[in-house]
Amino acid sequence: MSAIRFAAALIMAVVLVSPASAAVSDRGRDTEIQAPAVSPSDEPTGPLTIAPGSGADLIRMVEKKLPGVRVFDLNLTDEGSVPWFEVKSYRGDQVWSTMIDVATRRIVRSSEAKPASDLDAETLRDLGDFRRIKMKLSEAVVIAEQLSGGRAISAGLHRGDDKLVFVVVVVSNGTLKEITVEPDK
Repeated sequence: MSAIRFAAALIMAVVLVSPASAAVSDRGRDTEIQAPAVSPSDEPTGPLTIAPGSGADLIRMVEKKLPGVRVFDLNLTDEGSVPWFEVKSYRGDQVWSTMIDVATRRIVRSSEAKPASDLDAETLRDLGDFRRIKMKLSEAVVIAEQLSGGRAISAGLHRGDDKLVFVVVVVSNGTLKEITVEPDK
């Protein structure tokens, strides 16, 4: 995970914990936003409520929907009127991007398979190394969530000191924490 991606997650978290009126006015709409129903286990984050559950659950949901895929990226995204998780996965020479609603944790859309050759060279290199690692991204997310006591909003591959690691961004008590997990240790 690059510094740019961490900065994007940080900005996203700041936007999410800002007052709802500011978040709505930035979208330039006059429509009224209905807040989702909140249960005691939901985690409020300002104008957004993240439904209960682990980021690892989201990863496993995609792996179940697309048998044989391996998830390599989880990211909270706010490109549009409703925030969602984007989960990227691959199998063989194909990649998928799956959208999951933040409030309901339901799959909204799964893209058609695209050739992995469409990915940038750095991602292709990381996926090549990821194929040799036994640990799943969901396992790294579970470790990070247990260590931090929070919920993952972003997780992915990162090359540090010329080795591949998992970097997981977790929200815990309104604070972002970046946890690095070394695979297969």
